[in-house]
Amino acid sequence: MSVLKKEYSFKMEAIPPYSFELTVHKPAGWWWSTPHEVFEDNTLWTATRFRDKLIGLKLESLGTLIDPKIRCTIFSDEEINDTEKSEITLRIKKALRTEENLEEFYKMARKDNILKDVIEDLYGMRTRGWQDLFPTLMLAVTLQMAPMKRSRQMMKLLIENFGDKVSFDEKTVLYWPSPQRITDVGIEELKAKAKLGYRAENLISIAETLTRGFPNMEELLEMSHQEAKKILLNLRGIGDYSSEIVVMGFPLDIWSAKIFHVLFFGREPESPREVIQELKKIAEERWKMWKGYAFVYVLNDLPKISKRIKADLTRF
Repeated sequence: MSVLKKEYSFKMEAIPPYSFELTVHKPAGWWWSTPHEVFEDNTLWTATRFRDKLIGLKLESLGTLIDPKIRCTIFSDEEINDTEKSEITLRIKKALRTEENLEEFYKMARKDNILKDVIEDLYGMRTRGWQDLFPTLMLAVTLQMAPMKRSRQMMKLLIENFGDKVSFDEKTVLYWPSPQRITDVGIEELKAKAKLGYRAENLISIAETLTRGFPNMEELLEMSHQEAKKILLNLRGIGDYSSEIVVMGFPLDIWSAKIFHVLFFGREPESPREVIQELKKIAEERWKMWKGYAFVYVLNDLPKISKRIKADLTRF
């Protein structure tokens, strides 16, 4: 375990409305950087990999929904120079989406029968977290063809057996394995310790590709949606569903297809897999550039949506 004692802090503001809590601690239980981060009293302790080294992050909300302010403290095992500080600051701003204006999304959503109440429940929430490609690909791989309980088990075992542990500010955080670590693991060991099954070979292949050279997350997000997907589809085991998890499209699986079919048509589909393309087309026509936001907002508001439509969407 690495103990990180060097630290420096800075403050930032965000375009309102901005909900720090909903952005870093999603109602549906999704994390901002790692499943093993700590969120207490509107403060997040988490970790990430910067230039192949682990750093600790402490993010504190100092403001309000309408006057948002955030204090960021970076913990490292050695001094960080000014160039690195500038790069980390920029990456944190992008990951927190502090400069993203949701006015157009909310304008559209207020006219939409599905979203108009959802945005009131989750007002100010940003959708994405820390932009680290390999953890996002591990998430995508473990979500394939598995119920959520099984996916969470695989992620937990991956991180506990092959991830990295850091300690800072009296907190301990576990972070995802690096591509280099996974390439050093045999397929059988990965299958046994992380319960990955056939996914083990795919994950090792992805890790090997990333270590040889591959666009990082920031580079992918600067591309057009289709261009980024085309590159991601070259990775073994990454199909349309998984690629849209990485670049935030409308990633429907059987579970989410049932949910959106009920919302669009008022009933469950007879064959969820067969209606996926139809549902994606409806989402594209209905929400256009905001379909990814609509997807995340809906899935984080299922209990309240269920009460409004008198149908339990959380059972899927």
